[in-house]
Amino acid sequence: MKHLNLLLSAATAVALTLPHAAQSQTVLDLLKTLQPGQSVPAQPAPPPTVVTNTQTIIIYSNTPVQTAQAAPSAPPAPPAVFDTRPAFMAMVTNYVSVTNPVIVTNYVVPKTSVQRRLQPFNVTNPVIVTNYVVSTRAVIVTNFYNAQGQYLQPVQPVAPPPIPGLIPIAPVTPAAPKPPAGPDPKVVRANQLQAVKDLLTQSATTTSKNLSAAGSFNNSPNQIQIPEGMTVFDRAKATRLLTAMNTAAEKAVPEVSQLVQAAIARLDPADPLVILKGGPDAATKLLLTIEGQNLSNQSLPIVKRAGVAAGLPDAYQNAMLKGGGLLGGLLGGGTSVDIDSHVTRGVLAAIVNSITAQEGMIRSTPSARNTTALQNAFK
Repeated sequence: MKHLNLLLSAATAVALTLPHAAQSQTVLDLLKTLQPGQSVPAQPAPPPTVVTNTQTIIIYSNTPVQTAQAAPSAPPAPPAVFDTRPAFMAMVTNYVSVTNPVIVTNYVVPKTSVQRRLQPFNVTNPVIVTNYVVSTRAVIVTNFYNAQGQYLQPVQPVAPPPIPGLIPIAPVTPAAPKPPAGPDPKVVRANQLQAVKDLLTQSATTTSKNLSAAGSFNNSPNQIQIPEGMTVFDRAKATRLLTAMNTAAEKAVPEVSQLVQAAIARLDPADPLVILKGGPDAATKLLLTIEGQNLSNQSLPIVKRAGVAAGLPDAYQNAMLKGGGLLGGLLGGGTSVDIDSHVTRGVLAAIVNSITAQEGMIRSTPSARNTTALQNAFK
């Protein structure tokens, strides 16, 4: 008796993507929202994973599989050779010996030889072998012609009588081949997440090397300008303030880059494939959206220490107390600003802009992909 077994299992996972607002914002818009020293907005908890019911049915079989003992192998009999030309042979069939009968069939005796009957085979000390394996449903087809040229009809198989002591062989139906297993979804997601992190890590490493070089913030698109609303009438004091701000930024880059690398390692988006298939700055936006405020708060004390080493506090105070000349003495230096927060925003803006440029280059240039995960992700 056989029972049918059917195994059905299904699991549905709910994937989360970035908020719509974050996708529509540009990197510049996201940078403007960062305020050093502010608290980090709480991230919404991911929804629970929903798993459907699973039903399992098991197949059992009560048909035992018996193994027959193998019969001793015997040398194969040489095939009979028939001469189909008429009047050259005679056929003696179904001759039975006298003692310990042995059936001899389809022996051919040429007529040119001495005409005699075949002598019976005298078999002594016969070896009796039991537990033969009997193969049924065999069809024997001769397609031979006798000496008169008549076609011999196929011999119809006859089921042999049961032999006591034989062990029956139960038919075995071969199992259907299993379809090849698809890739493990967990492994696929892990590879995609690694590609996102490699994309940002490679970009941040190149950025740190470029921005920490001497003079990287002077006379370049990354140069930090005097804060808006602050007026300095003395050109020498303005130049000293510019130099102090950009020197402090240059000195702060290595430590801030380490914070960026740690933030990249913490990233765990719900669907990394969305980031890989996104725009040329999708990974940078992800980093800035999730870790931007943390990076701003953690970078502020680093910039303050670098500013002290670069003489930024003195340069700022001198520019604010006196603008220089008679007009500067009357008007003063303008509205006071948090110079350390201003430099922090400038450092983060330079780092984010450089990472964005590096990400776009890696996406569009196959030779720039330095890891296997990146090469497989952007094939």
